[in-house]
Amino acid sequence: MQMVKKILIIIVLFFCFLFTSCTEKVIETPTAIPTAMLPTRIAATLEPTEVKTNCINSFYYLDDVNYQDGTVVEAGSVFLKEWEVQNNGSCDWNEKYRLRFVSGNQMGAPDSVPIPSVIVGSKGKLSVELQAPREPGTYRSVWKAFGSDNRSFGETVYVEIVVNE
Repeated sequence: MQMVKKILIIIVLFFCFLFTSCTEKVIETPTAIPTAMLPTRIAATLEPTEVKTNCINSFYYLDDVNYQDGTVVEAGSVFLKEWEVQNNGSCDWNEKYRLRFVSGNQMGAPDSVPIPSVIVGSKGKLSVELQAPREPGTYRSVWKAFGSDNRSFGETVYVEIVVNE
């Protein structure tokens, strides 16, 4: 009986060793957390105002509606860039919300443009009218959303165009 127990223990240990050494070991690799580019304009650093609110501003970038990265644009032409986003915060956006230029080439656009009213959970379009530079090259204009309290929220959005000779 003693010998049978020893044999069973050896068999169990053998299978434990066999199955643990034959399985693929999973090594968790930390996922990098994307960070937004830091604002480089005074318009992006306006002093926040105190607004009593129990909601959180946020949006999720969905897609470039037009002018995908690298789109060739005629020198000096005026164009309207649009980004589709979803309001995934807990605040409805109103006329006090702004999209502000924060870095890159402003391309003749104003420092800020109004964000359309979008209720929580709905999709909307952020848009800005730009003018392509006259010199050939690749140009990027970076924008950030700001709530009625002058605090930025969501991801930065940008347009990157190419002006040919």
